[in-house]
Amino acid sequence: MRLVVSGGGTGGHIFPAIAVAEEFLRRHSDGEVLFIGSRNGMEASIVPSTGIPFQGVTARKLTRVLSPDTPLVALSLGKGYLEARRYLRAFRADVILGTGGYVAAAAVLAGASMGLPGAILAPDMVPGRTNLLLARAVNRICVTFNESISYFPAAKTTVTGMPLRDGVSLPLEVTREQARCTFSGLQQDRFTLLILGGSQGARAINQVVCDAAQELLGAGVQILHQTGTRNYEEIRSASTTLIERGGYVPVPFLSPQEMAAALRAADLVLCRGGISTLSEVTHNHLPAIVVPLPTAYADHQTFNAHALEALGACILKRQGDLNAEVLVREVAELRANPVRLTAIAEAAANAGKPDAAQQVCNMLDELAAGQ
Repeated sequence: MRLVVSGGGTGGHIFPAIAVAEEFLRRHSDGEVLFIGSRNGMEASIVPSTGIPFQGVTARKLTRVLSPDTPLVALSLGKGYLEARRYLRAFRADVILGTGGYVAAAAVLAGASMGLPGAILAPDMVPGRTNLLLARAVNRICVTFNESISYFPAAKTTVTGMPLRDGVSLPLEVTREQARCTFSGLQQDRFTLLILGGSQGARAINQVVCDAAQELLGAGVQILHQTGTRNYEEIRSASTTLIERGGYVPVPFLSPQEMAAALRAADLVLCRGGISTLSEVTHNHLPAIVVPLPTAYADHQTFNAHALEALGACILKRQGDLNAEVLVREVAELRANPVRLTAIAEAAANAGKPDAAQQVCNMLDELAAGQ
């Protein structure tokens, strides 16, 4: 049995595809997987490191409004579509899964034109343009929230959750104190705030954290701060005194192994509202302050956070309402109220769907068998 997964552009599209691919290979000893992504995207470097065969195609991001680049986008989509058809035929695919990004549109549409059964993963509360386009072309649609079903044909839409790789959490026997030892500069016994700005960082959150860091450290809170590679040198340079003082640890990017350790080390998370990050946080049963990216398409990160907030599984803060004073106050109040902190963590645990990758693979198996 041969599976093609396609997605790219952000970690939220790439890592779920990898999670499904790995689950597929575990259950099919003779199975094969091909990942089709953009040859210029993050996936071109991330996927080969997992051992999953990767094939790059032409892809270009569509802007929200018409621009001089619009014809180039159309041309690249057409070229990517033809390239994907060629790779699908050569691979002799049995089924295809699209996990988001414009490269997935080319691959999934190519598969549909060949009569290949297909599915898409639409994990955000409000689906993106690509998934709304592809919904008509596929047999099944996987979503994270019950509320998302209304955007798609109900008969072929299923709530599966967000597929996560096995390594996104450490074994249960690893304690918080032990996980903190992974990062030089963290102490085992201090309340730990983890900052996650997404795979590309978040400049606005970074600035608030830097402004609040000295007061947080003075209050006994230590900070593990994923800054994003683009912002790391600037933040490290501006935070030399804090780093030397101890308790403030900036890192450009957390590998999957480091992310698992960081999530286990944390008492509280400050993060964006991307569904991949939120799924990792809930999977690790962590309380979070969620600051959605205000420029995200259709404000989907805010809708993601609202859905979790309604379950009591996070605290939503608009970016415009967050500053150093607010962050220090929120952290202090939560730290002083362990009952509330625990209640949010328990709600997060209930919101997670740890078997999402298995559920998606069950669906793909059914589609392939139906063919």
